[in-house]
Amino acid sequence: MKDLKSKLKYIPEKPGVYIFKGEGGRVIYVGKAKSLKKRVPSYFSKPPDSRKTEIILQNLKDIEYIVTSSELEALMLESNLIKKYRPRYNIILRDDKQYPYLKLTVNEEWPRLIIVRRTTQDGAKYFGPMSGGMARETIKLVKRLFPIRWCKETPLKKRKQPCMYYYIGKCIGPCLEPISRKTYMDMCKGIAALLEGKLDDTIEKLKLEMGKASQDLDFERARVLRDRLRKLEKMAKGQRVVSPDLKDRDVVAISRIGEKACATVFQVRLGKLVGRDFFYPQETSGASDEELMTEAISQYYTDAAFIPGEILLEKEVLDPRLIENMLKRRAGKKVKLKAGKKAALIKMAKENSRLLLERKILAQAEGDLDALEDLKQKLKLSILPVRIEAFDISNIYGTDIVGSMVAFVGGMPYKRDYRRFKVRGVSKPNDVAALYEVVKRRYSGSLKGELGLPDLVLVDGGIGQVRAGYKGLRESNIPRIRVISLAKKFEDVYIPSKSEPIKIPRDSKALKLLQRIRDEAHRFALSYHKLKRKKRLFY
Repeated sequence: MKDLKSKLKYIPEKPGVYIFKGEGGRVIYVGKAKSLKKRVPSYFSKPPDSRKTEIILQNLKDIEYIVTSSELEALMLESNLIKKYRPRYNIILRDDKQYPYLKLTVNEEWPRLIIVRRTTQDGAKYFGPMSGGMARETIKLVKRLFPIRWCKETPLKKRKQPCMYYYIGKCIGPCLEPISRKTYMDMCKGIAALLEGKLDDTIEKLKLEMGKASQDLDFERARVLRDRLRKLEKMAKGQRVVSPDLKDRDVVAISRIGEKACATVFQVRLGKLVGRDFFYPQETSGASDEELMTEAISQYYTDAAFIPGEILLEKEVLDPRLIENMLKRRAGKKVKLKAGKKAALIKMAKENSRLLLERKILAQAEGDLDALEDLKQKLKLSILPVRIEAFDISNIYGTDIVGSMVAFVGGMPYKRDYRRFKVRGVSKPNDVAALYEVVKRRYSGSLKGELGLPDLVLVDGGIGQVRAGYKGLRESNIPRIRVISLAKKFEDVYIPSKSEPIKIPRDSKALKLLQRIRDEAHRFALSYHKLKRKKRLFY
């Protein structure tokens, strides 16, 4: 660490990117700074502000930096380096596979639509990035609607024998027949409009083409255009108008369950919802919602083939003007970030990201979805309680007072997030006061950022305990989370606002899940209490 601190005096007071390296020279963290001289030494001049920072410093072996001409250049370089090195302690939005694009080769005489892994400045049109499944489904859709060529031959040579696509009507056969290049390129324009979500433009062009074909007495072509038009009109009816101003915009929302997150991007084109992209950021512990949104925007739009002029955000980014300048540089036009606008669109994106995250967590946990659904119904919860945290207190006549917190994700124990508490402010037998202290410490200290927040809080006990838990949550200044208690004697469920319990049937899956979680919290608290008592008696 001394060698590292000696390097700090030589760091320049300029904007740039700093690179933290671990064992073997592996990059573990990349950050940007308006002033490297001020930012990098700040890691060493004060106690770590989070568990994540503490772990980074423990693994830090070397520091490098790259000076840039401006903070904007630093931001863009940081995004590229994160993509290149995939540092363990940065927020990474995508997995390590390269997401595909659709490439319409309008730079060729007879264009094709193909799947590629990266974009180049070659004059072609690119659409994406998108998931592999979505790319393949889009290719299938285009094949049904537009009979362009699908062979790989470049440049296209004249043939005497047609291919299978020609026989089944999926290719117009530019290699065989002297068709008009204008007719072919009109099809390509229709494909581009379809991929951009501008179905109405495509439909109007097809109507004009069909009318002209009829006037020219080319009834065979008119019939083909009519069939294609009907399919497109059916698709257009299925598109939902979500914005009457008919603007192009993206909508970005993020949902979090514990330390896991899902970001969703809705693509709205000409007021219609035409697509959705989503990803699961990694290493989000300790990151604020604003920091997560900032990384989502800067990393996602690094690869985007199209950036609209307006992006609606559920949360503010950390430096809106800087991010807008970065997007302007990449898009070649002005891009406006708007946080909290168009509430209905934001809500729809948020609900989608929440559902996607629930599905992913439940699939990984292999938990009991029926029990969670039953619990949601019995407690009248607005969301599925995917992550539940439970608290219990253990002591003997006021000595060795300890508390426990257990976490269940998808109805299954998530032992990595279990925590133990030595109660400090209570010296007499008082489970209510002890519970208040433990709950408040969990949701107001560093654990709040490290573990994220649950969907439901369960405490062991009756009305006194549930109100103590509610008070601890309220004084922690966090979004409202439902808190309930489960009393052992009659297995009654209490909520803070009512003195009378909620009766849940004894044989219900919901109650059995709550009992399992409560009993696990009790077991964990008791084991810690026994450990402390043993140490006091024998050491």
